[in-house]
Amino acid sequence: MNDQHSIKAPGAAQTLPETGNPEAVNKRQSQIVKKASRLFIKKGYAQTTMRDISKATGINLGNLYNYISSKEDILCLAFETYHDPAVAWLERKGVLDIEDPKEQLQTALHQILIMTHDVMNDILMMYRETRVLPPKFLKIVLKKESDLVDFFEKIITRGMEKKVFRVRDPFFAANMLVFQLSLYPLRSWNLKRYTRDEFLALAEETILKAIIPDYA
Repeated sequence: MNDQHSIKAPGAAQTLPETGNPEAVNKRQSQIVKKASRLFIKKGYAQTTMRDISKATGINLGNLYNYISSKEDILCLAFETYHDPAVAWLERKGVLDIEDPKEQLQTALHQILIMTHDVMNDILMMYRETRVLPPKFLKIVLKKESDLVDFFEKIITRGMEKKVFRVRDPFFAANMLVFQLSLYPLRSWNLKRYTRDEFLALAEETILKAIIPDYA
């Protein structure tokens, strides 16, 4: 988690039991973040205490502070944990190198829709708790969101140049696309009639039809 590309949570604890074993530290921090995120989803960030997190993780309060110095740090790391996988997948699978804009858009959209649906509770929690992020960290999170918009804008622009996409404004279209990725987390209460596969197919079709005139 704490490699050179990761977001550094402000005020993160410096004294760690496994100082000589970064992998062990990262694994323990990931476990803490996952357990704490479940509590944030269930109880809300403000109502969750460090004692609650200590009890959920099975780590006594004193030892917990060796890994995470505050509840705020956990929320920052939660944003990092659930914000990075999509971009990492795009890079790892070579999606950035796909020449055909239509194939690139479909591949990227399909995978990110799956990721978004499968961690919808975490995404909903992040939308709900963004207001409590420290300003410096919020800027980093918003930059990551802007990077995703920029990624799709470039694909759409290339597709327009090749005459395979038809939109009025690629930047606006990219913003609408990224917003629609959050549809299920934000509207799941009213979309329960659809199975996972039905929702994914309908969402992908709706988004792509707005960009690719001959999509079928």
